[in-house]
Amino acid sequence: MKIQNGGCVVILIILVSFLRESYSISYRNFDEFFKNITGGKNINLRPVLDHKSKVDIYLFFHLIYIKEFNEVEGKLSLTGYFNISWVDQTIPWNSTENGIEQFTLQEHIIWKPSFIIGNAYDGVKLIYRDENVIRVQSNGVVTWTTGDNYEVFCNADVSRYPFDAQICNLEILPWGYTNEEISVVPIFDYVVHDLLNPQKTWEFIESSVTKREDLQLITFSMLLKRHPMFFVLNLILPISVMIILNIFVFLLPPESGERVGYAVTVLLAIAVFLTISSENLPATSIPRLSSISILLFADVSISAFIVMMVILSSRYYHREGEYPVTKCMRGFVNVSRIVRCKMCCCSIKKGKYSEKENGEEIKWTDVGKEIDMVCSIFITVVILIVNALYIIDVAV
Repeated sequence: MKIQNGGCVVILIILVSFLRESYSISYRNFDEFFKNITGGKNINLRPVLDHKSKVDIYLFFHLIYIKEFNEVEGKLSLTGYFNISWVDQTIPWNSTENGIEQFTLQEHIIWKPSFIIGNAYDGVKLIYRDENVIRVQSNGVVTWTTGDNYEVFCNADVSRYPFDAQICNLEILPWGYTNEEISVVPIFDYVVHDLLNPQKTWEFIESSVTKREDLQLITFSMLLKRHPMFFVLNLILPISVMIILNIFVFLLPPESGERVGYAVTVLLAIAVFLTISSENLPATSIPRLSSISILLFADVSISAFIVMMVILSSRYYHREGEYPVTKCMRGFVNVSRIVRCKMCCCSIKKGKYSEKENGEEIKWTDVGKEIDMVCSIFITVVILIVNALYIIDVAV
């Protein structure tokens, strides 16, 4: 029994030694193969057997994350990587001889094309990172995958904020080569985004890829749509509620003495709210001012107008006994009553109102009440029109 166990141990040791020797030989063979493939190559020369031939370069962009979009500065920050491939005519080998189908190496060991971001935000930048690797296949196909955080220009149109959508481009073009030396071909007509992480403000809608032949410029266009719900709930709805509350000041009895205070309080509340919320508004007027900025300015103006009319109405209401009602104010009251159909048709003769026939004397309190009534109707109509125009503008 002991002899059998000892024999098994000897056999196991021999097998392990054999496997170690096989691994050592395999590594040495691969190292020799690697040196034969990459040694003595001039990485400055294009990998073609005929120097007059073009190198066809195929690429696509894979979007991973939309990091930031600053509409004021026009800066879009993207995280992703380029997959670039070409055929190196000086590399192909017979994989059946050594069993090696493909391998990887550092990108500075063999030739690779130079590319720049055409619309980089901080100047011209080459697509290059020392830590990137290149995969080489036995048929000579070389695949270079390089990723980074890319900051590019994107002119934003915030006229429909916060219901706006922006089209931003990522441009890439070869650097230092002519059209006779290389040809750049996009693999897909869209931006690959199957690994895209959701962004809190922007939603990726669609994309397209175009090529400008004279410059070999590849443009990756992306349509981004803003998520509006946060801005609706925290900006548009609160200011709309406050401006509606402002109208109810005309329902307060003039005798209460709180009308002016109420109107001024709402105006100050709107002003303070806009001051706090101003950081959420796009601080730009190119190509034109955003509709939401115009709407908010209109709301503040309406609120200020309400304060003025409340003061004027209160002034007239408490003017009784100081001066007689002027002819102009009597005419205003009469026209207002006629328009609101408060008078009988028999009270109107030849288009004019006769106080004597009606037997009613117009007082300053009547003037104040009519101002309240007219202003409440007029301002309500104005608010509806302003908001309707805003909705039409952002919807069209």
